[in-house]
Amino acid sequence: MNSEESSKDRRQSPRVGAEFRVKYSTLDQLVLAFTKNISQGGLFIATETLLPVNAVVNLVISLPNEGGDISCIARVVRAMGPDDGDPNRKHGLALEFLDVSWESIEQIEAYISQTVAREAEASMLPRFDCKLSVLVVDDDKTYRENAVRILAEQGHEVTWAEDGLKGLAACLRKPPDLVLSDVNMPLMDGWNFLRTIRARPSLSSTIVIFQTTLNSEKERLKGYQLGVDDYLAKPYSAEELLLRIERLFQRSAARSQNTSKKALRGDIEQVSLPTVLSMLELEQKTGVVVVVGPRLCRLYVREGRPMNIEMDGVTGKSPLNLVVELFRWTKGQFEFAPQDIHSADELQISMQGLLMEAARLTDEENR
Repeated sequence: MNSEESSKDRRQSPRVGAEFRVKYSTLDQLVLAFTKNISQGGLFIATETLLPVNAVVNLVISLPNEGGDISCIARVVRAMGPDDGDPNRKHGLALEFLDVSWESIEQIEAYISQTVAREAEASMLPRFDCKLSVLVVDDDKTYRENAVRILAEQGHEVTWAEDGLKGLAACLRKPPDLVLSDVNMPLMDGWNFLRTIRARPSLSSTIVIFQTTLNSEKERLKGYQLGVDDYLAKPYSAEELLLRIERLFQRSAARSQNTSKKALRGDIEQVSLPTVLSMLELEQKTGVVVVVGPRLCRLYVREGRPMNIEMDGVTGKSPLNLVVELFRWTKGQFEFAPQDIHSADELQISMQGLLMEAARLTDEENR
């Protein structure tokens, strides 16, 4: 905040001793001044020009970012200068408003509320450090154009295709950072489009999001097995799309470089953990299921059989009780990374037996 004295024609009102303009350059400065002083009917002016107590002044309060001016008459209730006895105190005048109406106070309150709301809304839209090249593949013109508009407004380089075959050609001409694709499309559907992308070395690490109306776990698991990075249910908002993209790129940046490219990844909001584990048993997979939820959990699997489970920050619970707690999680991400497992068989049960026993214990707890 800064203030400046104006020598505007004081002869217009002989009782007015000076005119001051108080400028707030940021919303934070205005909020602090409003809650501490303005809403209480006064203001402190930092100035070397001191006036006697009861002197009357014109006061103009300038809101930040060209938010307008509030004019009023005020009187000096205290003057603080070099003779005030405190060398650390700012020199200036404590003013009391004489004619500030409730409308003026409400105008400032409304300005603060509206500005805070705009800033909060803007903060919900992710801002990437770098701009992305994005390909939108969808035969539905409405959804396609909506996605293109949302991403282009964020400054990303966006191209589009109306089916998987044209989308594949666009990827081969210029590999994108991100593909946002529908599943049910003519000529080449999303499944074959994804299979073909993942089979190309130049496109194998491209992030792919399916935007779709599919909602069965079987179909979603199929997508994760083929290598899709996330699902986005139609219809969706701009905020949801941008937050999904931000989360995927943050996860991608944080992922260790030696993580297997064949890892199965997904969201437990989209595919339940029992479904994932049943698939691992069916295909007799060996590796580690890492789940990031309320805690970090690792489930070790050998040839489709559960070997052991570890949950950070939890001690004293049996492996079976840890599985029951894991299955309670409704939010988080899972990743299965194939690798050799040397852990002893602490669970002593098949995968289907584990799922049935965990379900039984959960039912007993809920009774």
